[in-house]
Amino acid sequence: MPCHLATLVLAAGAGSRFGGAKLLALVEGEPMLQRAARLAAALTPGTAFVVLGCEHERLRAALPADVHAIEHAAWAEGLGSSLAAGIRALPTNIDGALVLLADQVALTTAALKPLLACWRLAPERVVCAQYGGGPGVPAIFPRRLFATLAALHGDRGAKPLLLAETDATTQLPLPEAAIDIDTPADLRAYRATSQS
Repeated sequence: MPCHLATLVLAAGAGSRFGGAKLLALVEGEPMLQRAARLAAALTPGTAFVVLGCEHERLRAALPADVHAIEHAAWAEGLGSSLAAGIRALPTNIDGALVLLADQVALTTAALKPLLACWRLAPERVVCAQYGGGPGVPAIFPRRLFATLAALHGDRGAKPLLLAETDATTQLPLPEAAIDIDTPADLRAYRATSQS
């Protein structure tokens, strides 16, 4: 029986450390949000979702037509709140959710496909990236954890859940996930290394 996977891109924050409108900044000629949404759509065609909050109208215009927008009015509460809103909005036939952050600009379909393949072999387990000495997102959460994720609030994301689920988690090395863009300096550094 096939397992239905959705991709959930978290893109609701204000990008305050960047100075605003971070997700519209260009990465290799493409707005950061559009790049993340295109990646999501390539991984799970038809079930790619993006959680929008701050400046949702401007950001929605950057989404490909085959990506579903989830508007989260309480986005200012933080990352956990946005993740919970995204999980609650997923269709009922979804068996797992691949959670991505829109500013993890070094991720590619080739880098992420091993996570999907591993999860499909054991869809009750969590499969996540391993970098920086521990687990993190991207991570695939099975449906059995959706209620827990849907109850998150504030700025605490899924990291405590990943740590609590150690015995039921498979970690795959994914050094690309360590690269995220928080400031203009981060983006300049990434552009410099990606063009060299």
